[in-house]
Amino acid sequence: MIYYWLILVFFVSYFIGNISFARIFSRKLKNEDITKKGSGNPGTMNMLRVYGIGYALITLLGDSLKAGITAFVCGWIFEPYGIAQLAFLVSGTAIVLGHNFPVIYKFKGGKGVASLLGIFMFSPVWYVGLIMFIVCTIFLYFVDYAFMASMIFVFSSGVAWIIMLAFIQPLWWWICVILIVFNLLLCVFMHRSNFVRFFKGIENRTNFKEKINKVFKKNGHEKPAENKPEKEIVVTEAEQKVAEEELKKSKENQDE
Repeated sequence: MIYYWLILVFFVSYFIGNISFARIFSRKLKNEDITKKGSGNPGTMNMLRVYGIGYALITLLGDSLKAGITAFVCGWIFEPYGIAQLAFLVSGTAIVLGHNFPVIYKFKGGKGVASLLGIFMFSPVWYVGLIMFIVCTIFLYFVDYAFMASMIFVFSSGVAWIIMLAFIQPLWWWICVILIVFNLLLCVFMHRSNFVRFFKGIENRTNFKEKINKVFKKNGHEKPAENKPEKEIVVTEAEQKVAEEELKKSKENQDE
């Protein structure tokens, strides 16, 4: 009977995943539709390209928390029944599907990386997720290909979780592994166009480095412009005599 409740968990989580913070923030804060800006993708990276670091961070935070908190609560509820890991991953997978293919937005959603970030951050391998998030942020700063940073983060965190499950082997652990692998493959599928553009040499960049530097400059790290003294106009004696003679001639002409 308890497993039937997992079906309810799946559908509730799916509709929670339909919440699109990129759409909400772009409309409420900028009075615009993010799906009509930049790449048209309602996700963190498009918010970064179009509106900058601040809007990208609040979008990332919103999408991550909706996934992480929901999955964590579902895992906590089912922990007494010995299927906390399974309930966590069922909920997390449903949220990612809801984010990527939201029924309320005609199945046009994001790519699920921010939701996966939240899931990994609330998972038993959260420390791996945190380390890889920092590493991938540095990678993005220097390489500036967002989809590469996303792939590195998702796969490293996912593989770490699979290894952990293989050691502790909780109830229905093999189904948990299947769900993790499904999320990894889904992430690759959602970024298929990025791979195609990259190999064609036309992949979009986020200009992450420039945006970060711009933030620091706004916070007062930019050197103030020096007040350079005006150059003195040096006039030689010869030039001064020529000017005086021309002035005399012009006055004589006026008298005539």
